[in-house]
Amino acid sequence: MTNEPELLTTSEVARIFKVARSTVAGWAARGLIEYTRTPTGRLRFYRRSVDRLLQQERRGIHD
Repeated sequence: MTNEPELLTTSEVARIFKVARSTVAGWAARGLIEYTRTPTGRLRFYRRSVDRLLQQERRGIHD
């Protein structure tokens, strides 16, 4: 069993929220969702952060 966090691509997150990839990148830039970068500079999003944002969205909590 691994302790590494599950990472999602920008496209996967966009599909979950039914938004454009650029929207997800904007959320990252605004600090609304935790991410890391691959060695080639691509964004990867932590599943736990995506789940947290999804729960907030479902509860109607917005900035």
